[in-house]
Amino acid sequence: MHVRFLDKAEADLDAINEYLSDKSPQGLTRILTAITTISDQLGYFPLMGREGRVEGTREISVPRTEYFLVYTLDDPHYVDIIRVLHGRRKYPRDEK
Repeated sequence: MHVRFLDKAEADLDAINEYLSDKSPQGLTRILTAITTISDQLGYFPLMGREGRVEGTREISVPRTEYFLVYTLDDPHYVDIIRVLHGRRKYPRDEK
């Protein structure tokens, strides 16, 4: 399967980049690498995450970070990552 980051997930990545680029460039690189690695793995093993808190979604923790990915498997050819969230963030917040 192919993996794609949808608009909200792309916005989440932009926000992570903006927040960490000045504060911790090395931390930013580590986090983005971990997100890329786990998203690549989802392309091969889309069910490795757990059932999500929002119906129809799945979630997976990003190893060695406080982030997690929210994704769907609605398309038979794609893993759609819909959010990239920090574990301290209140989720769900009336969103899918």
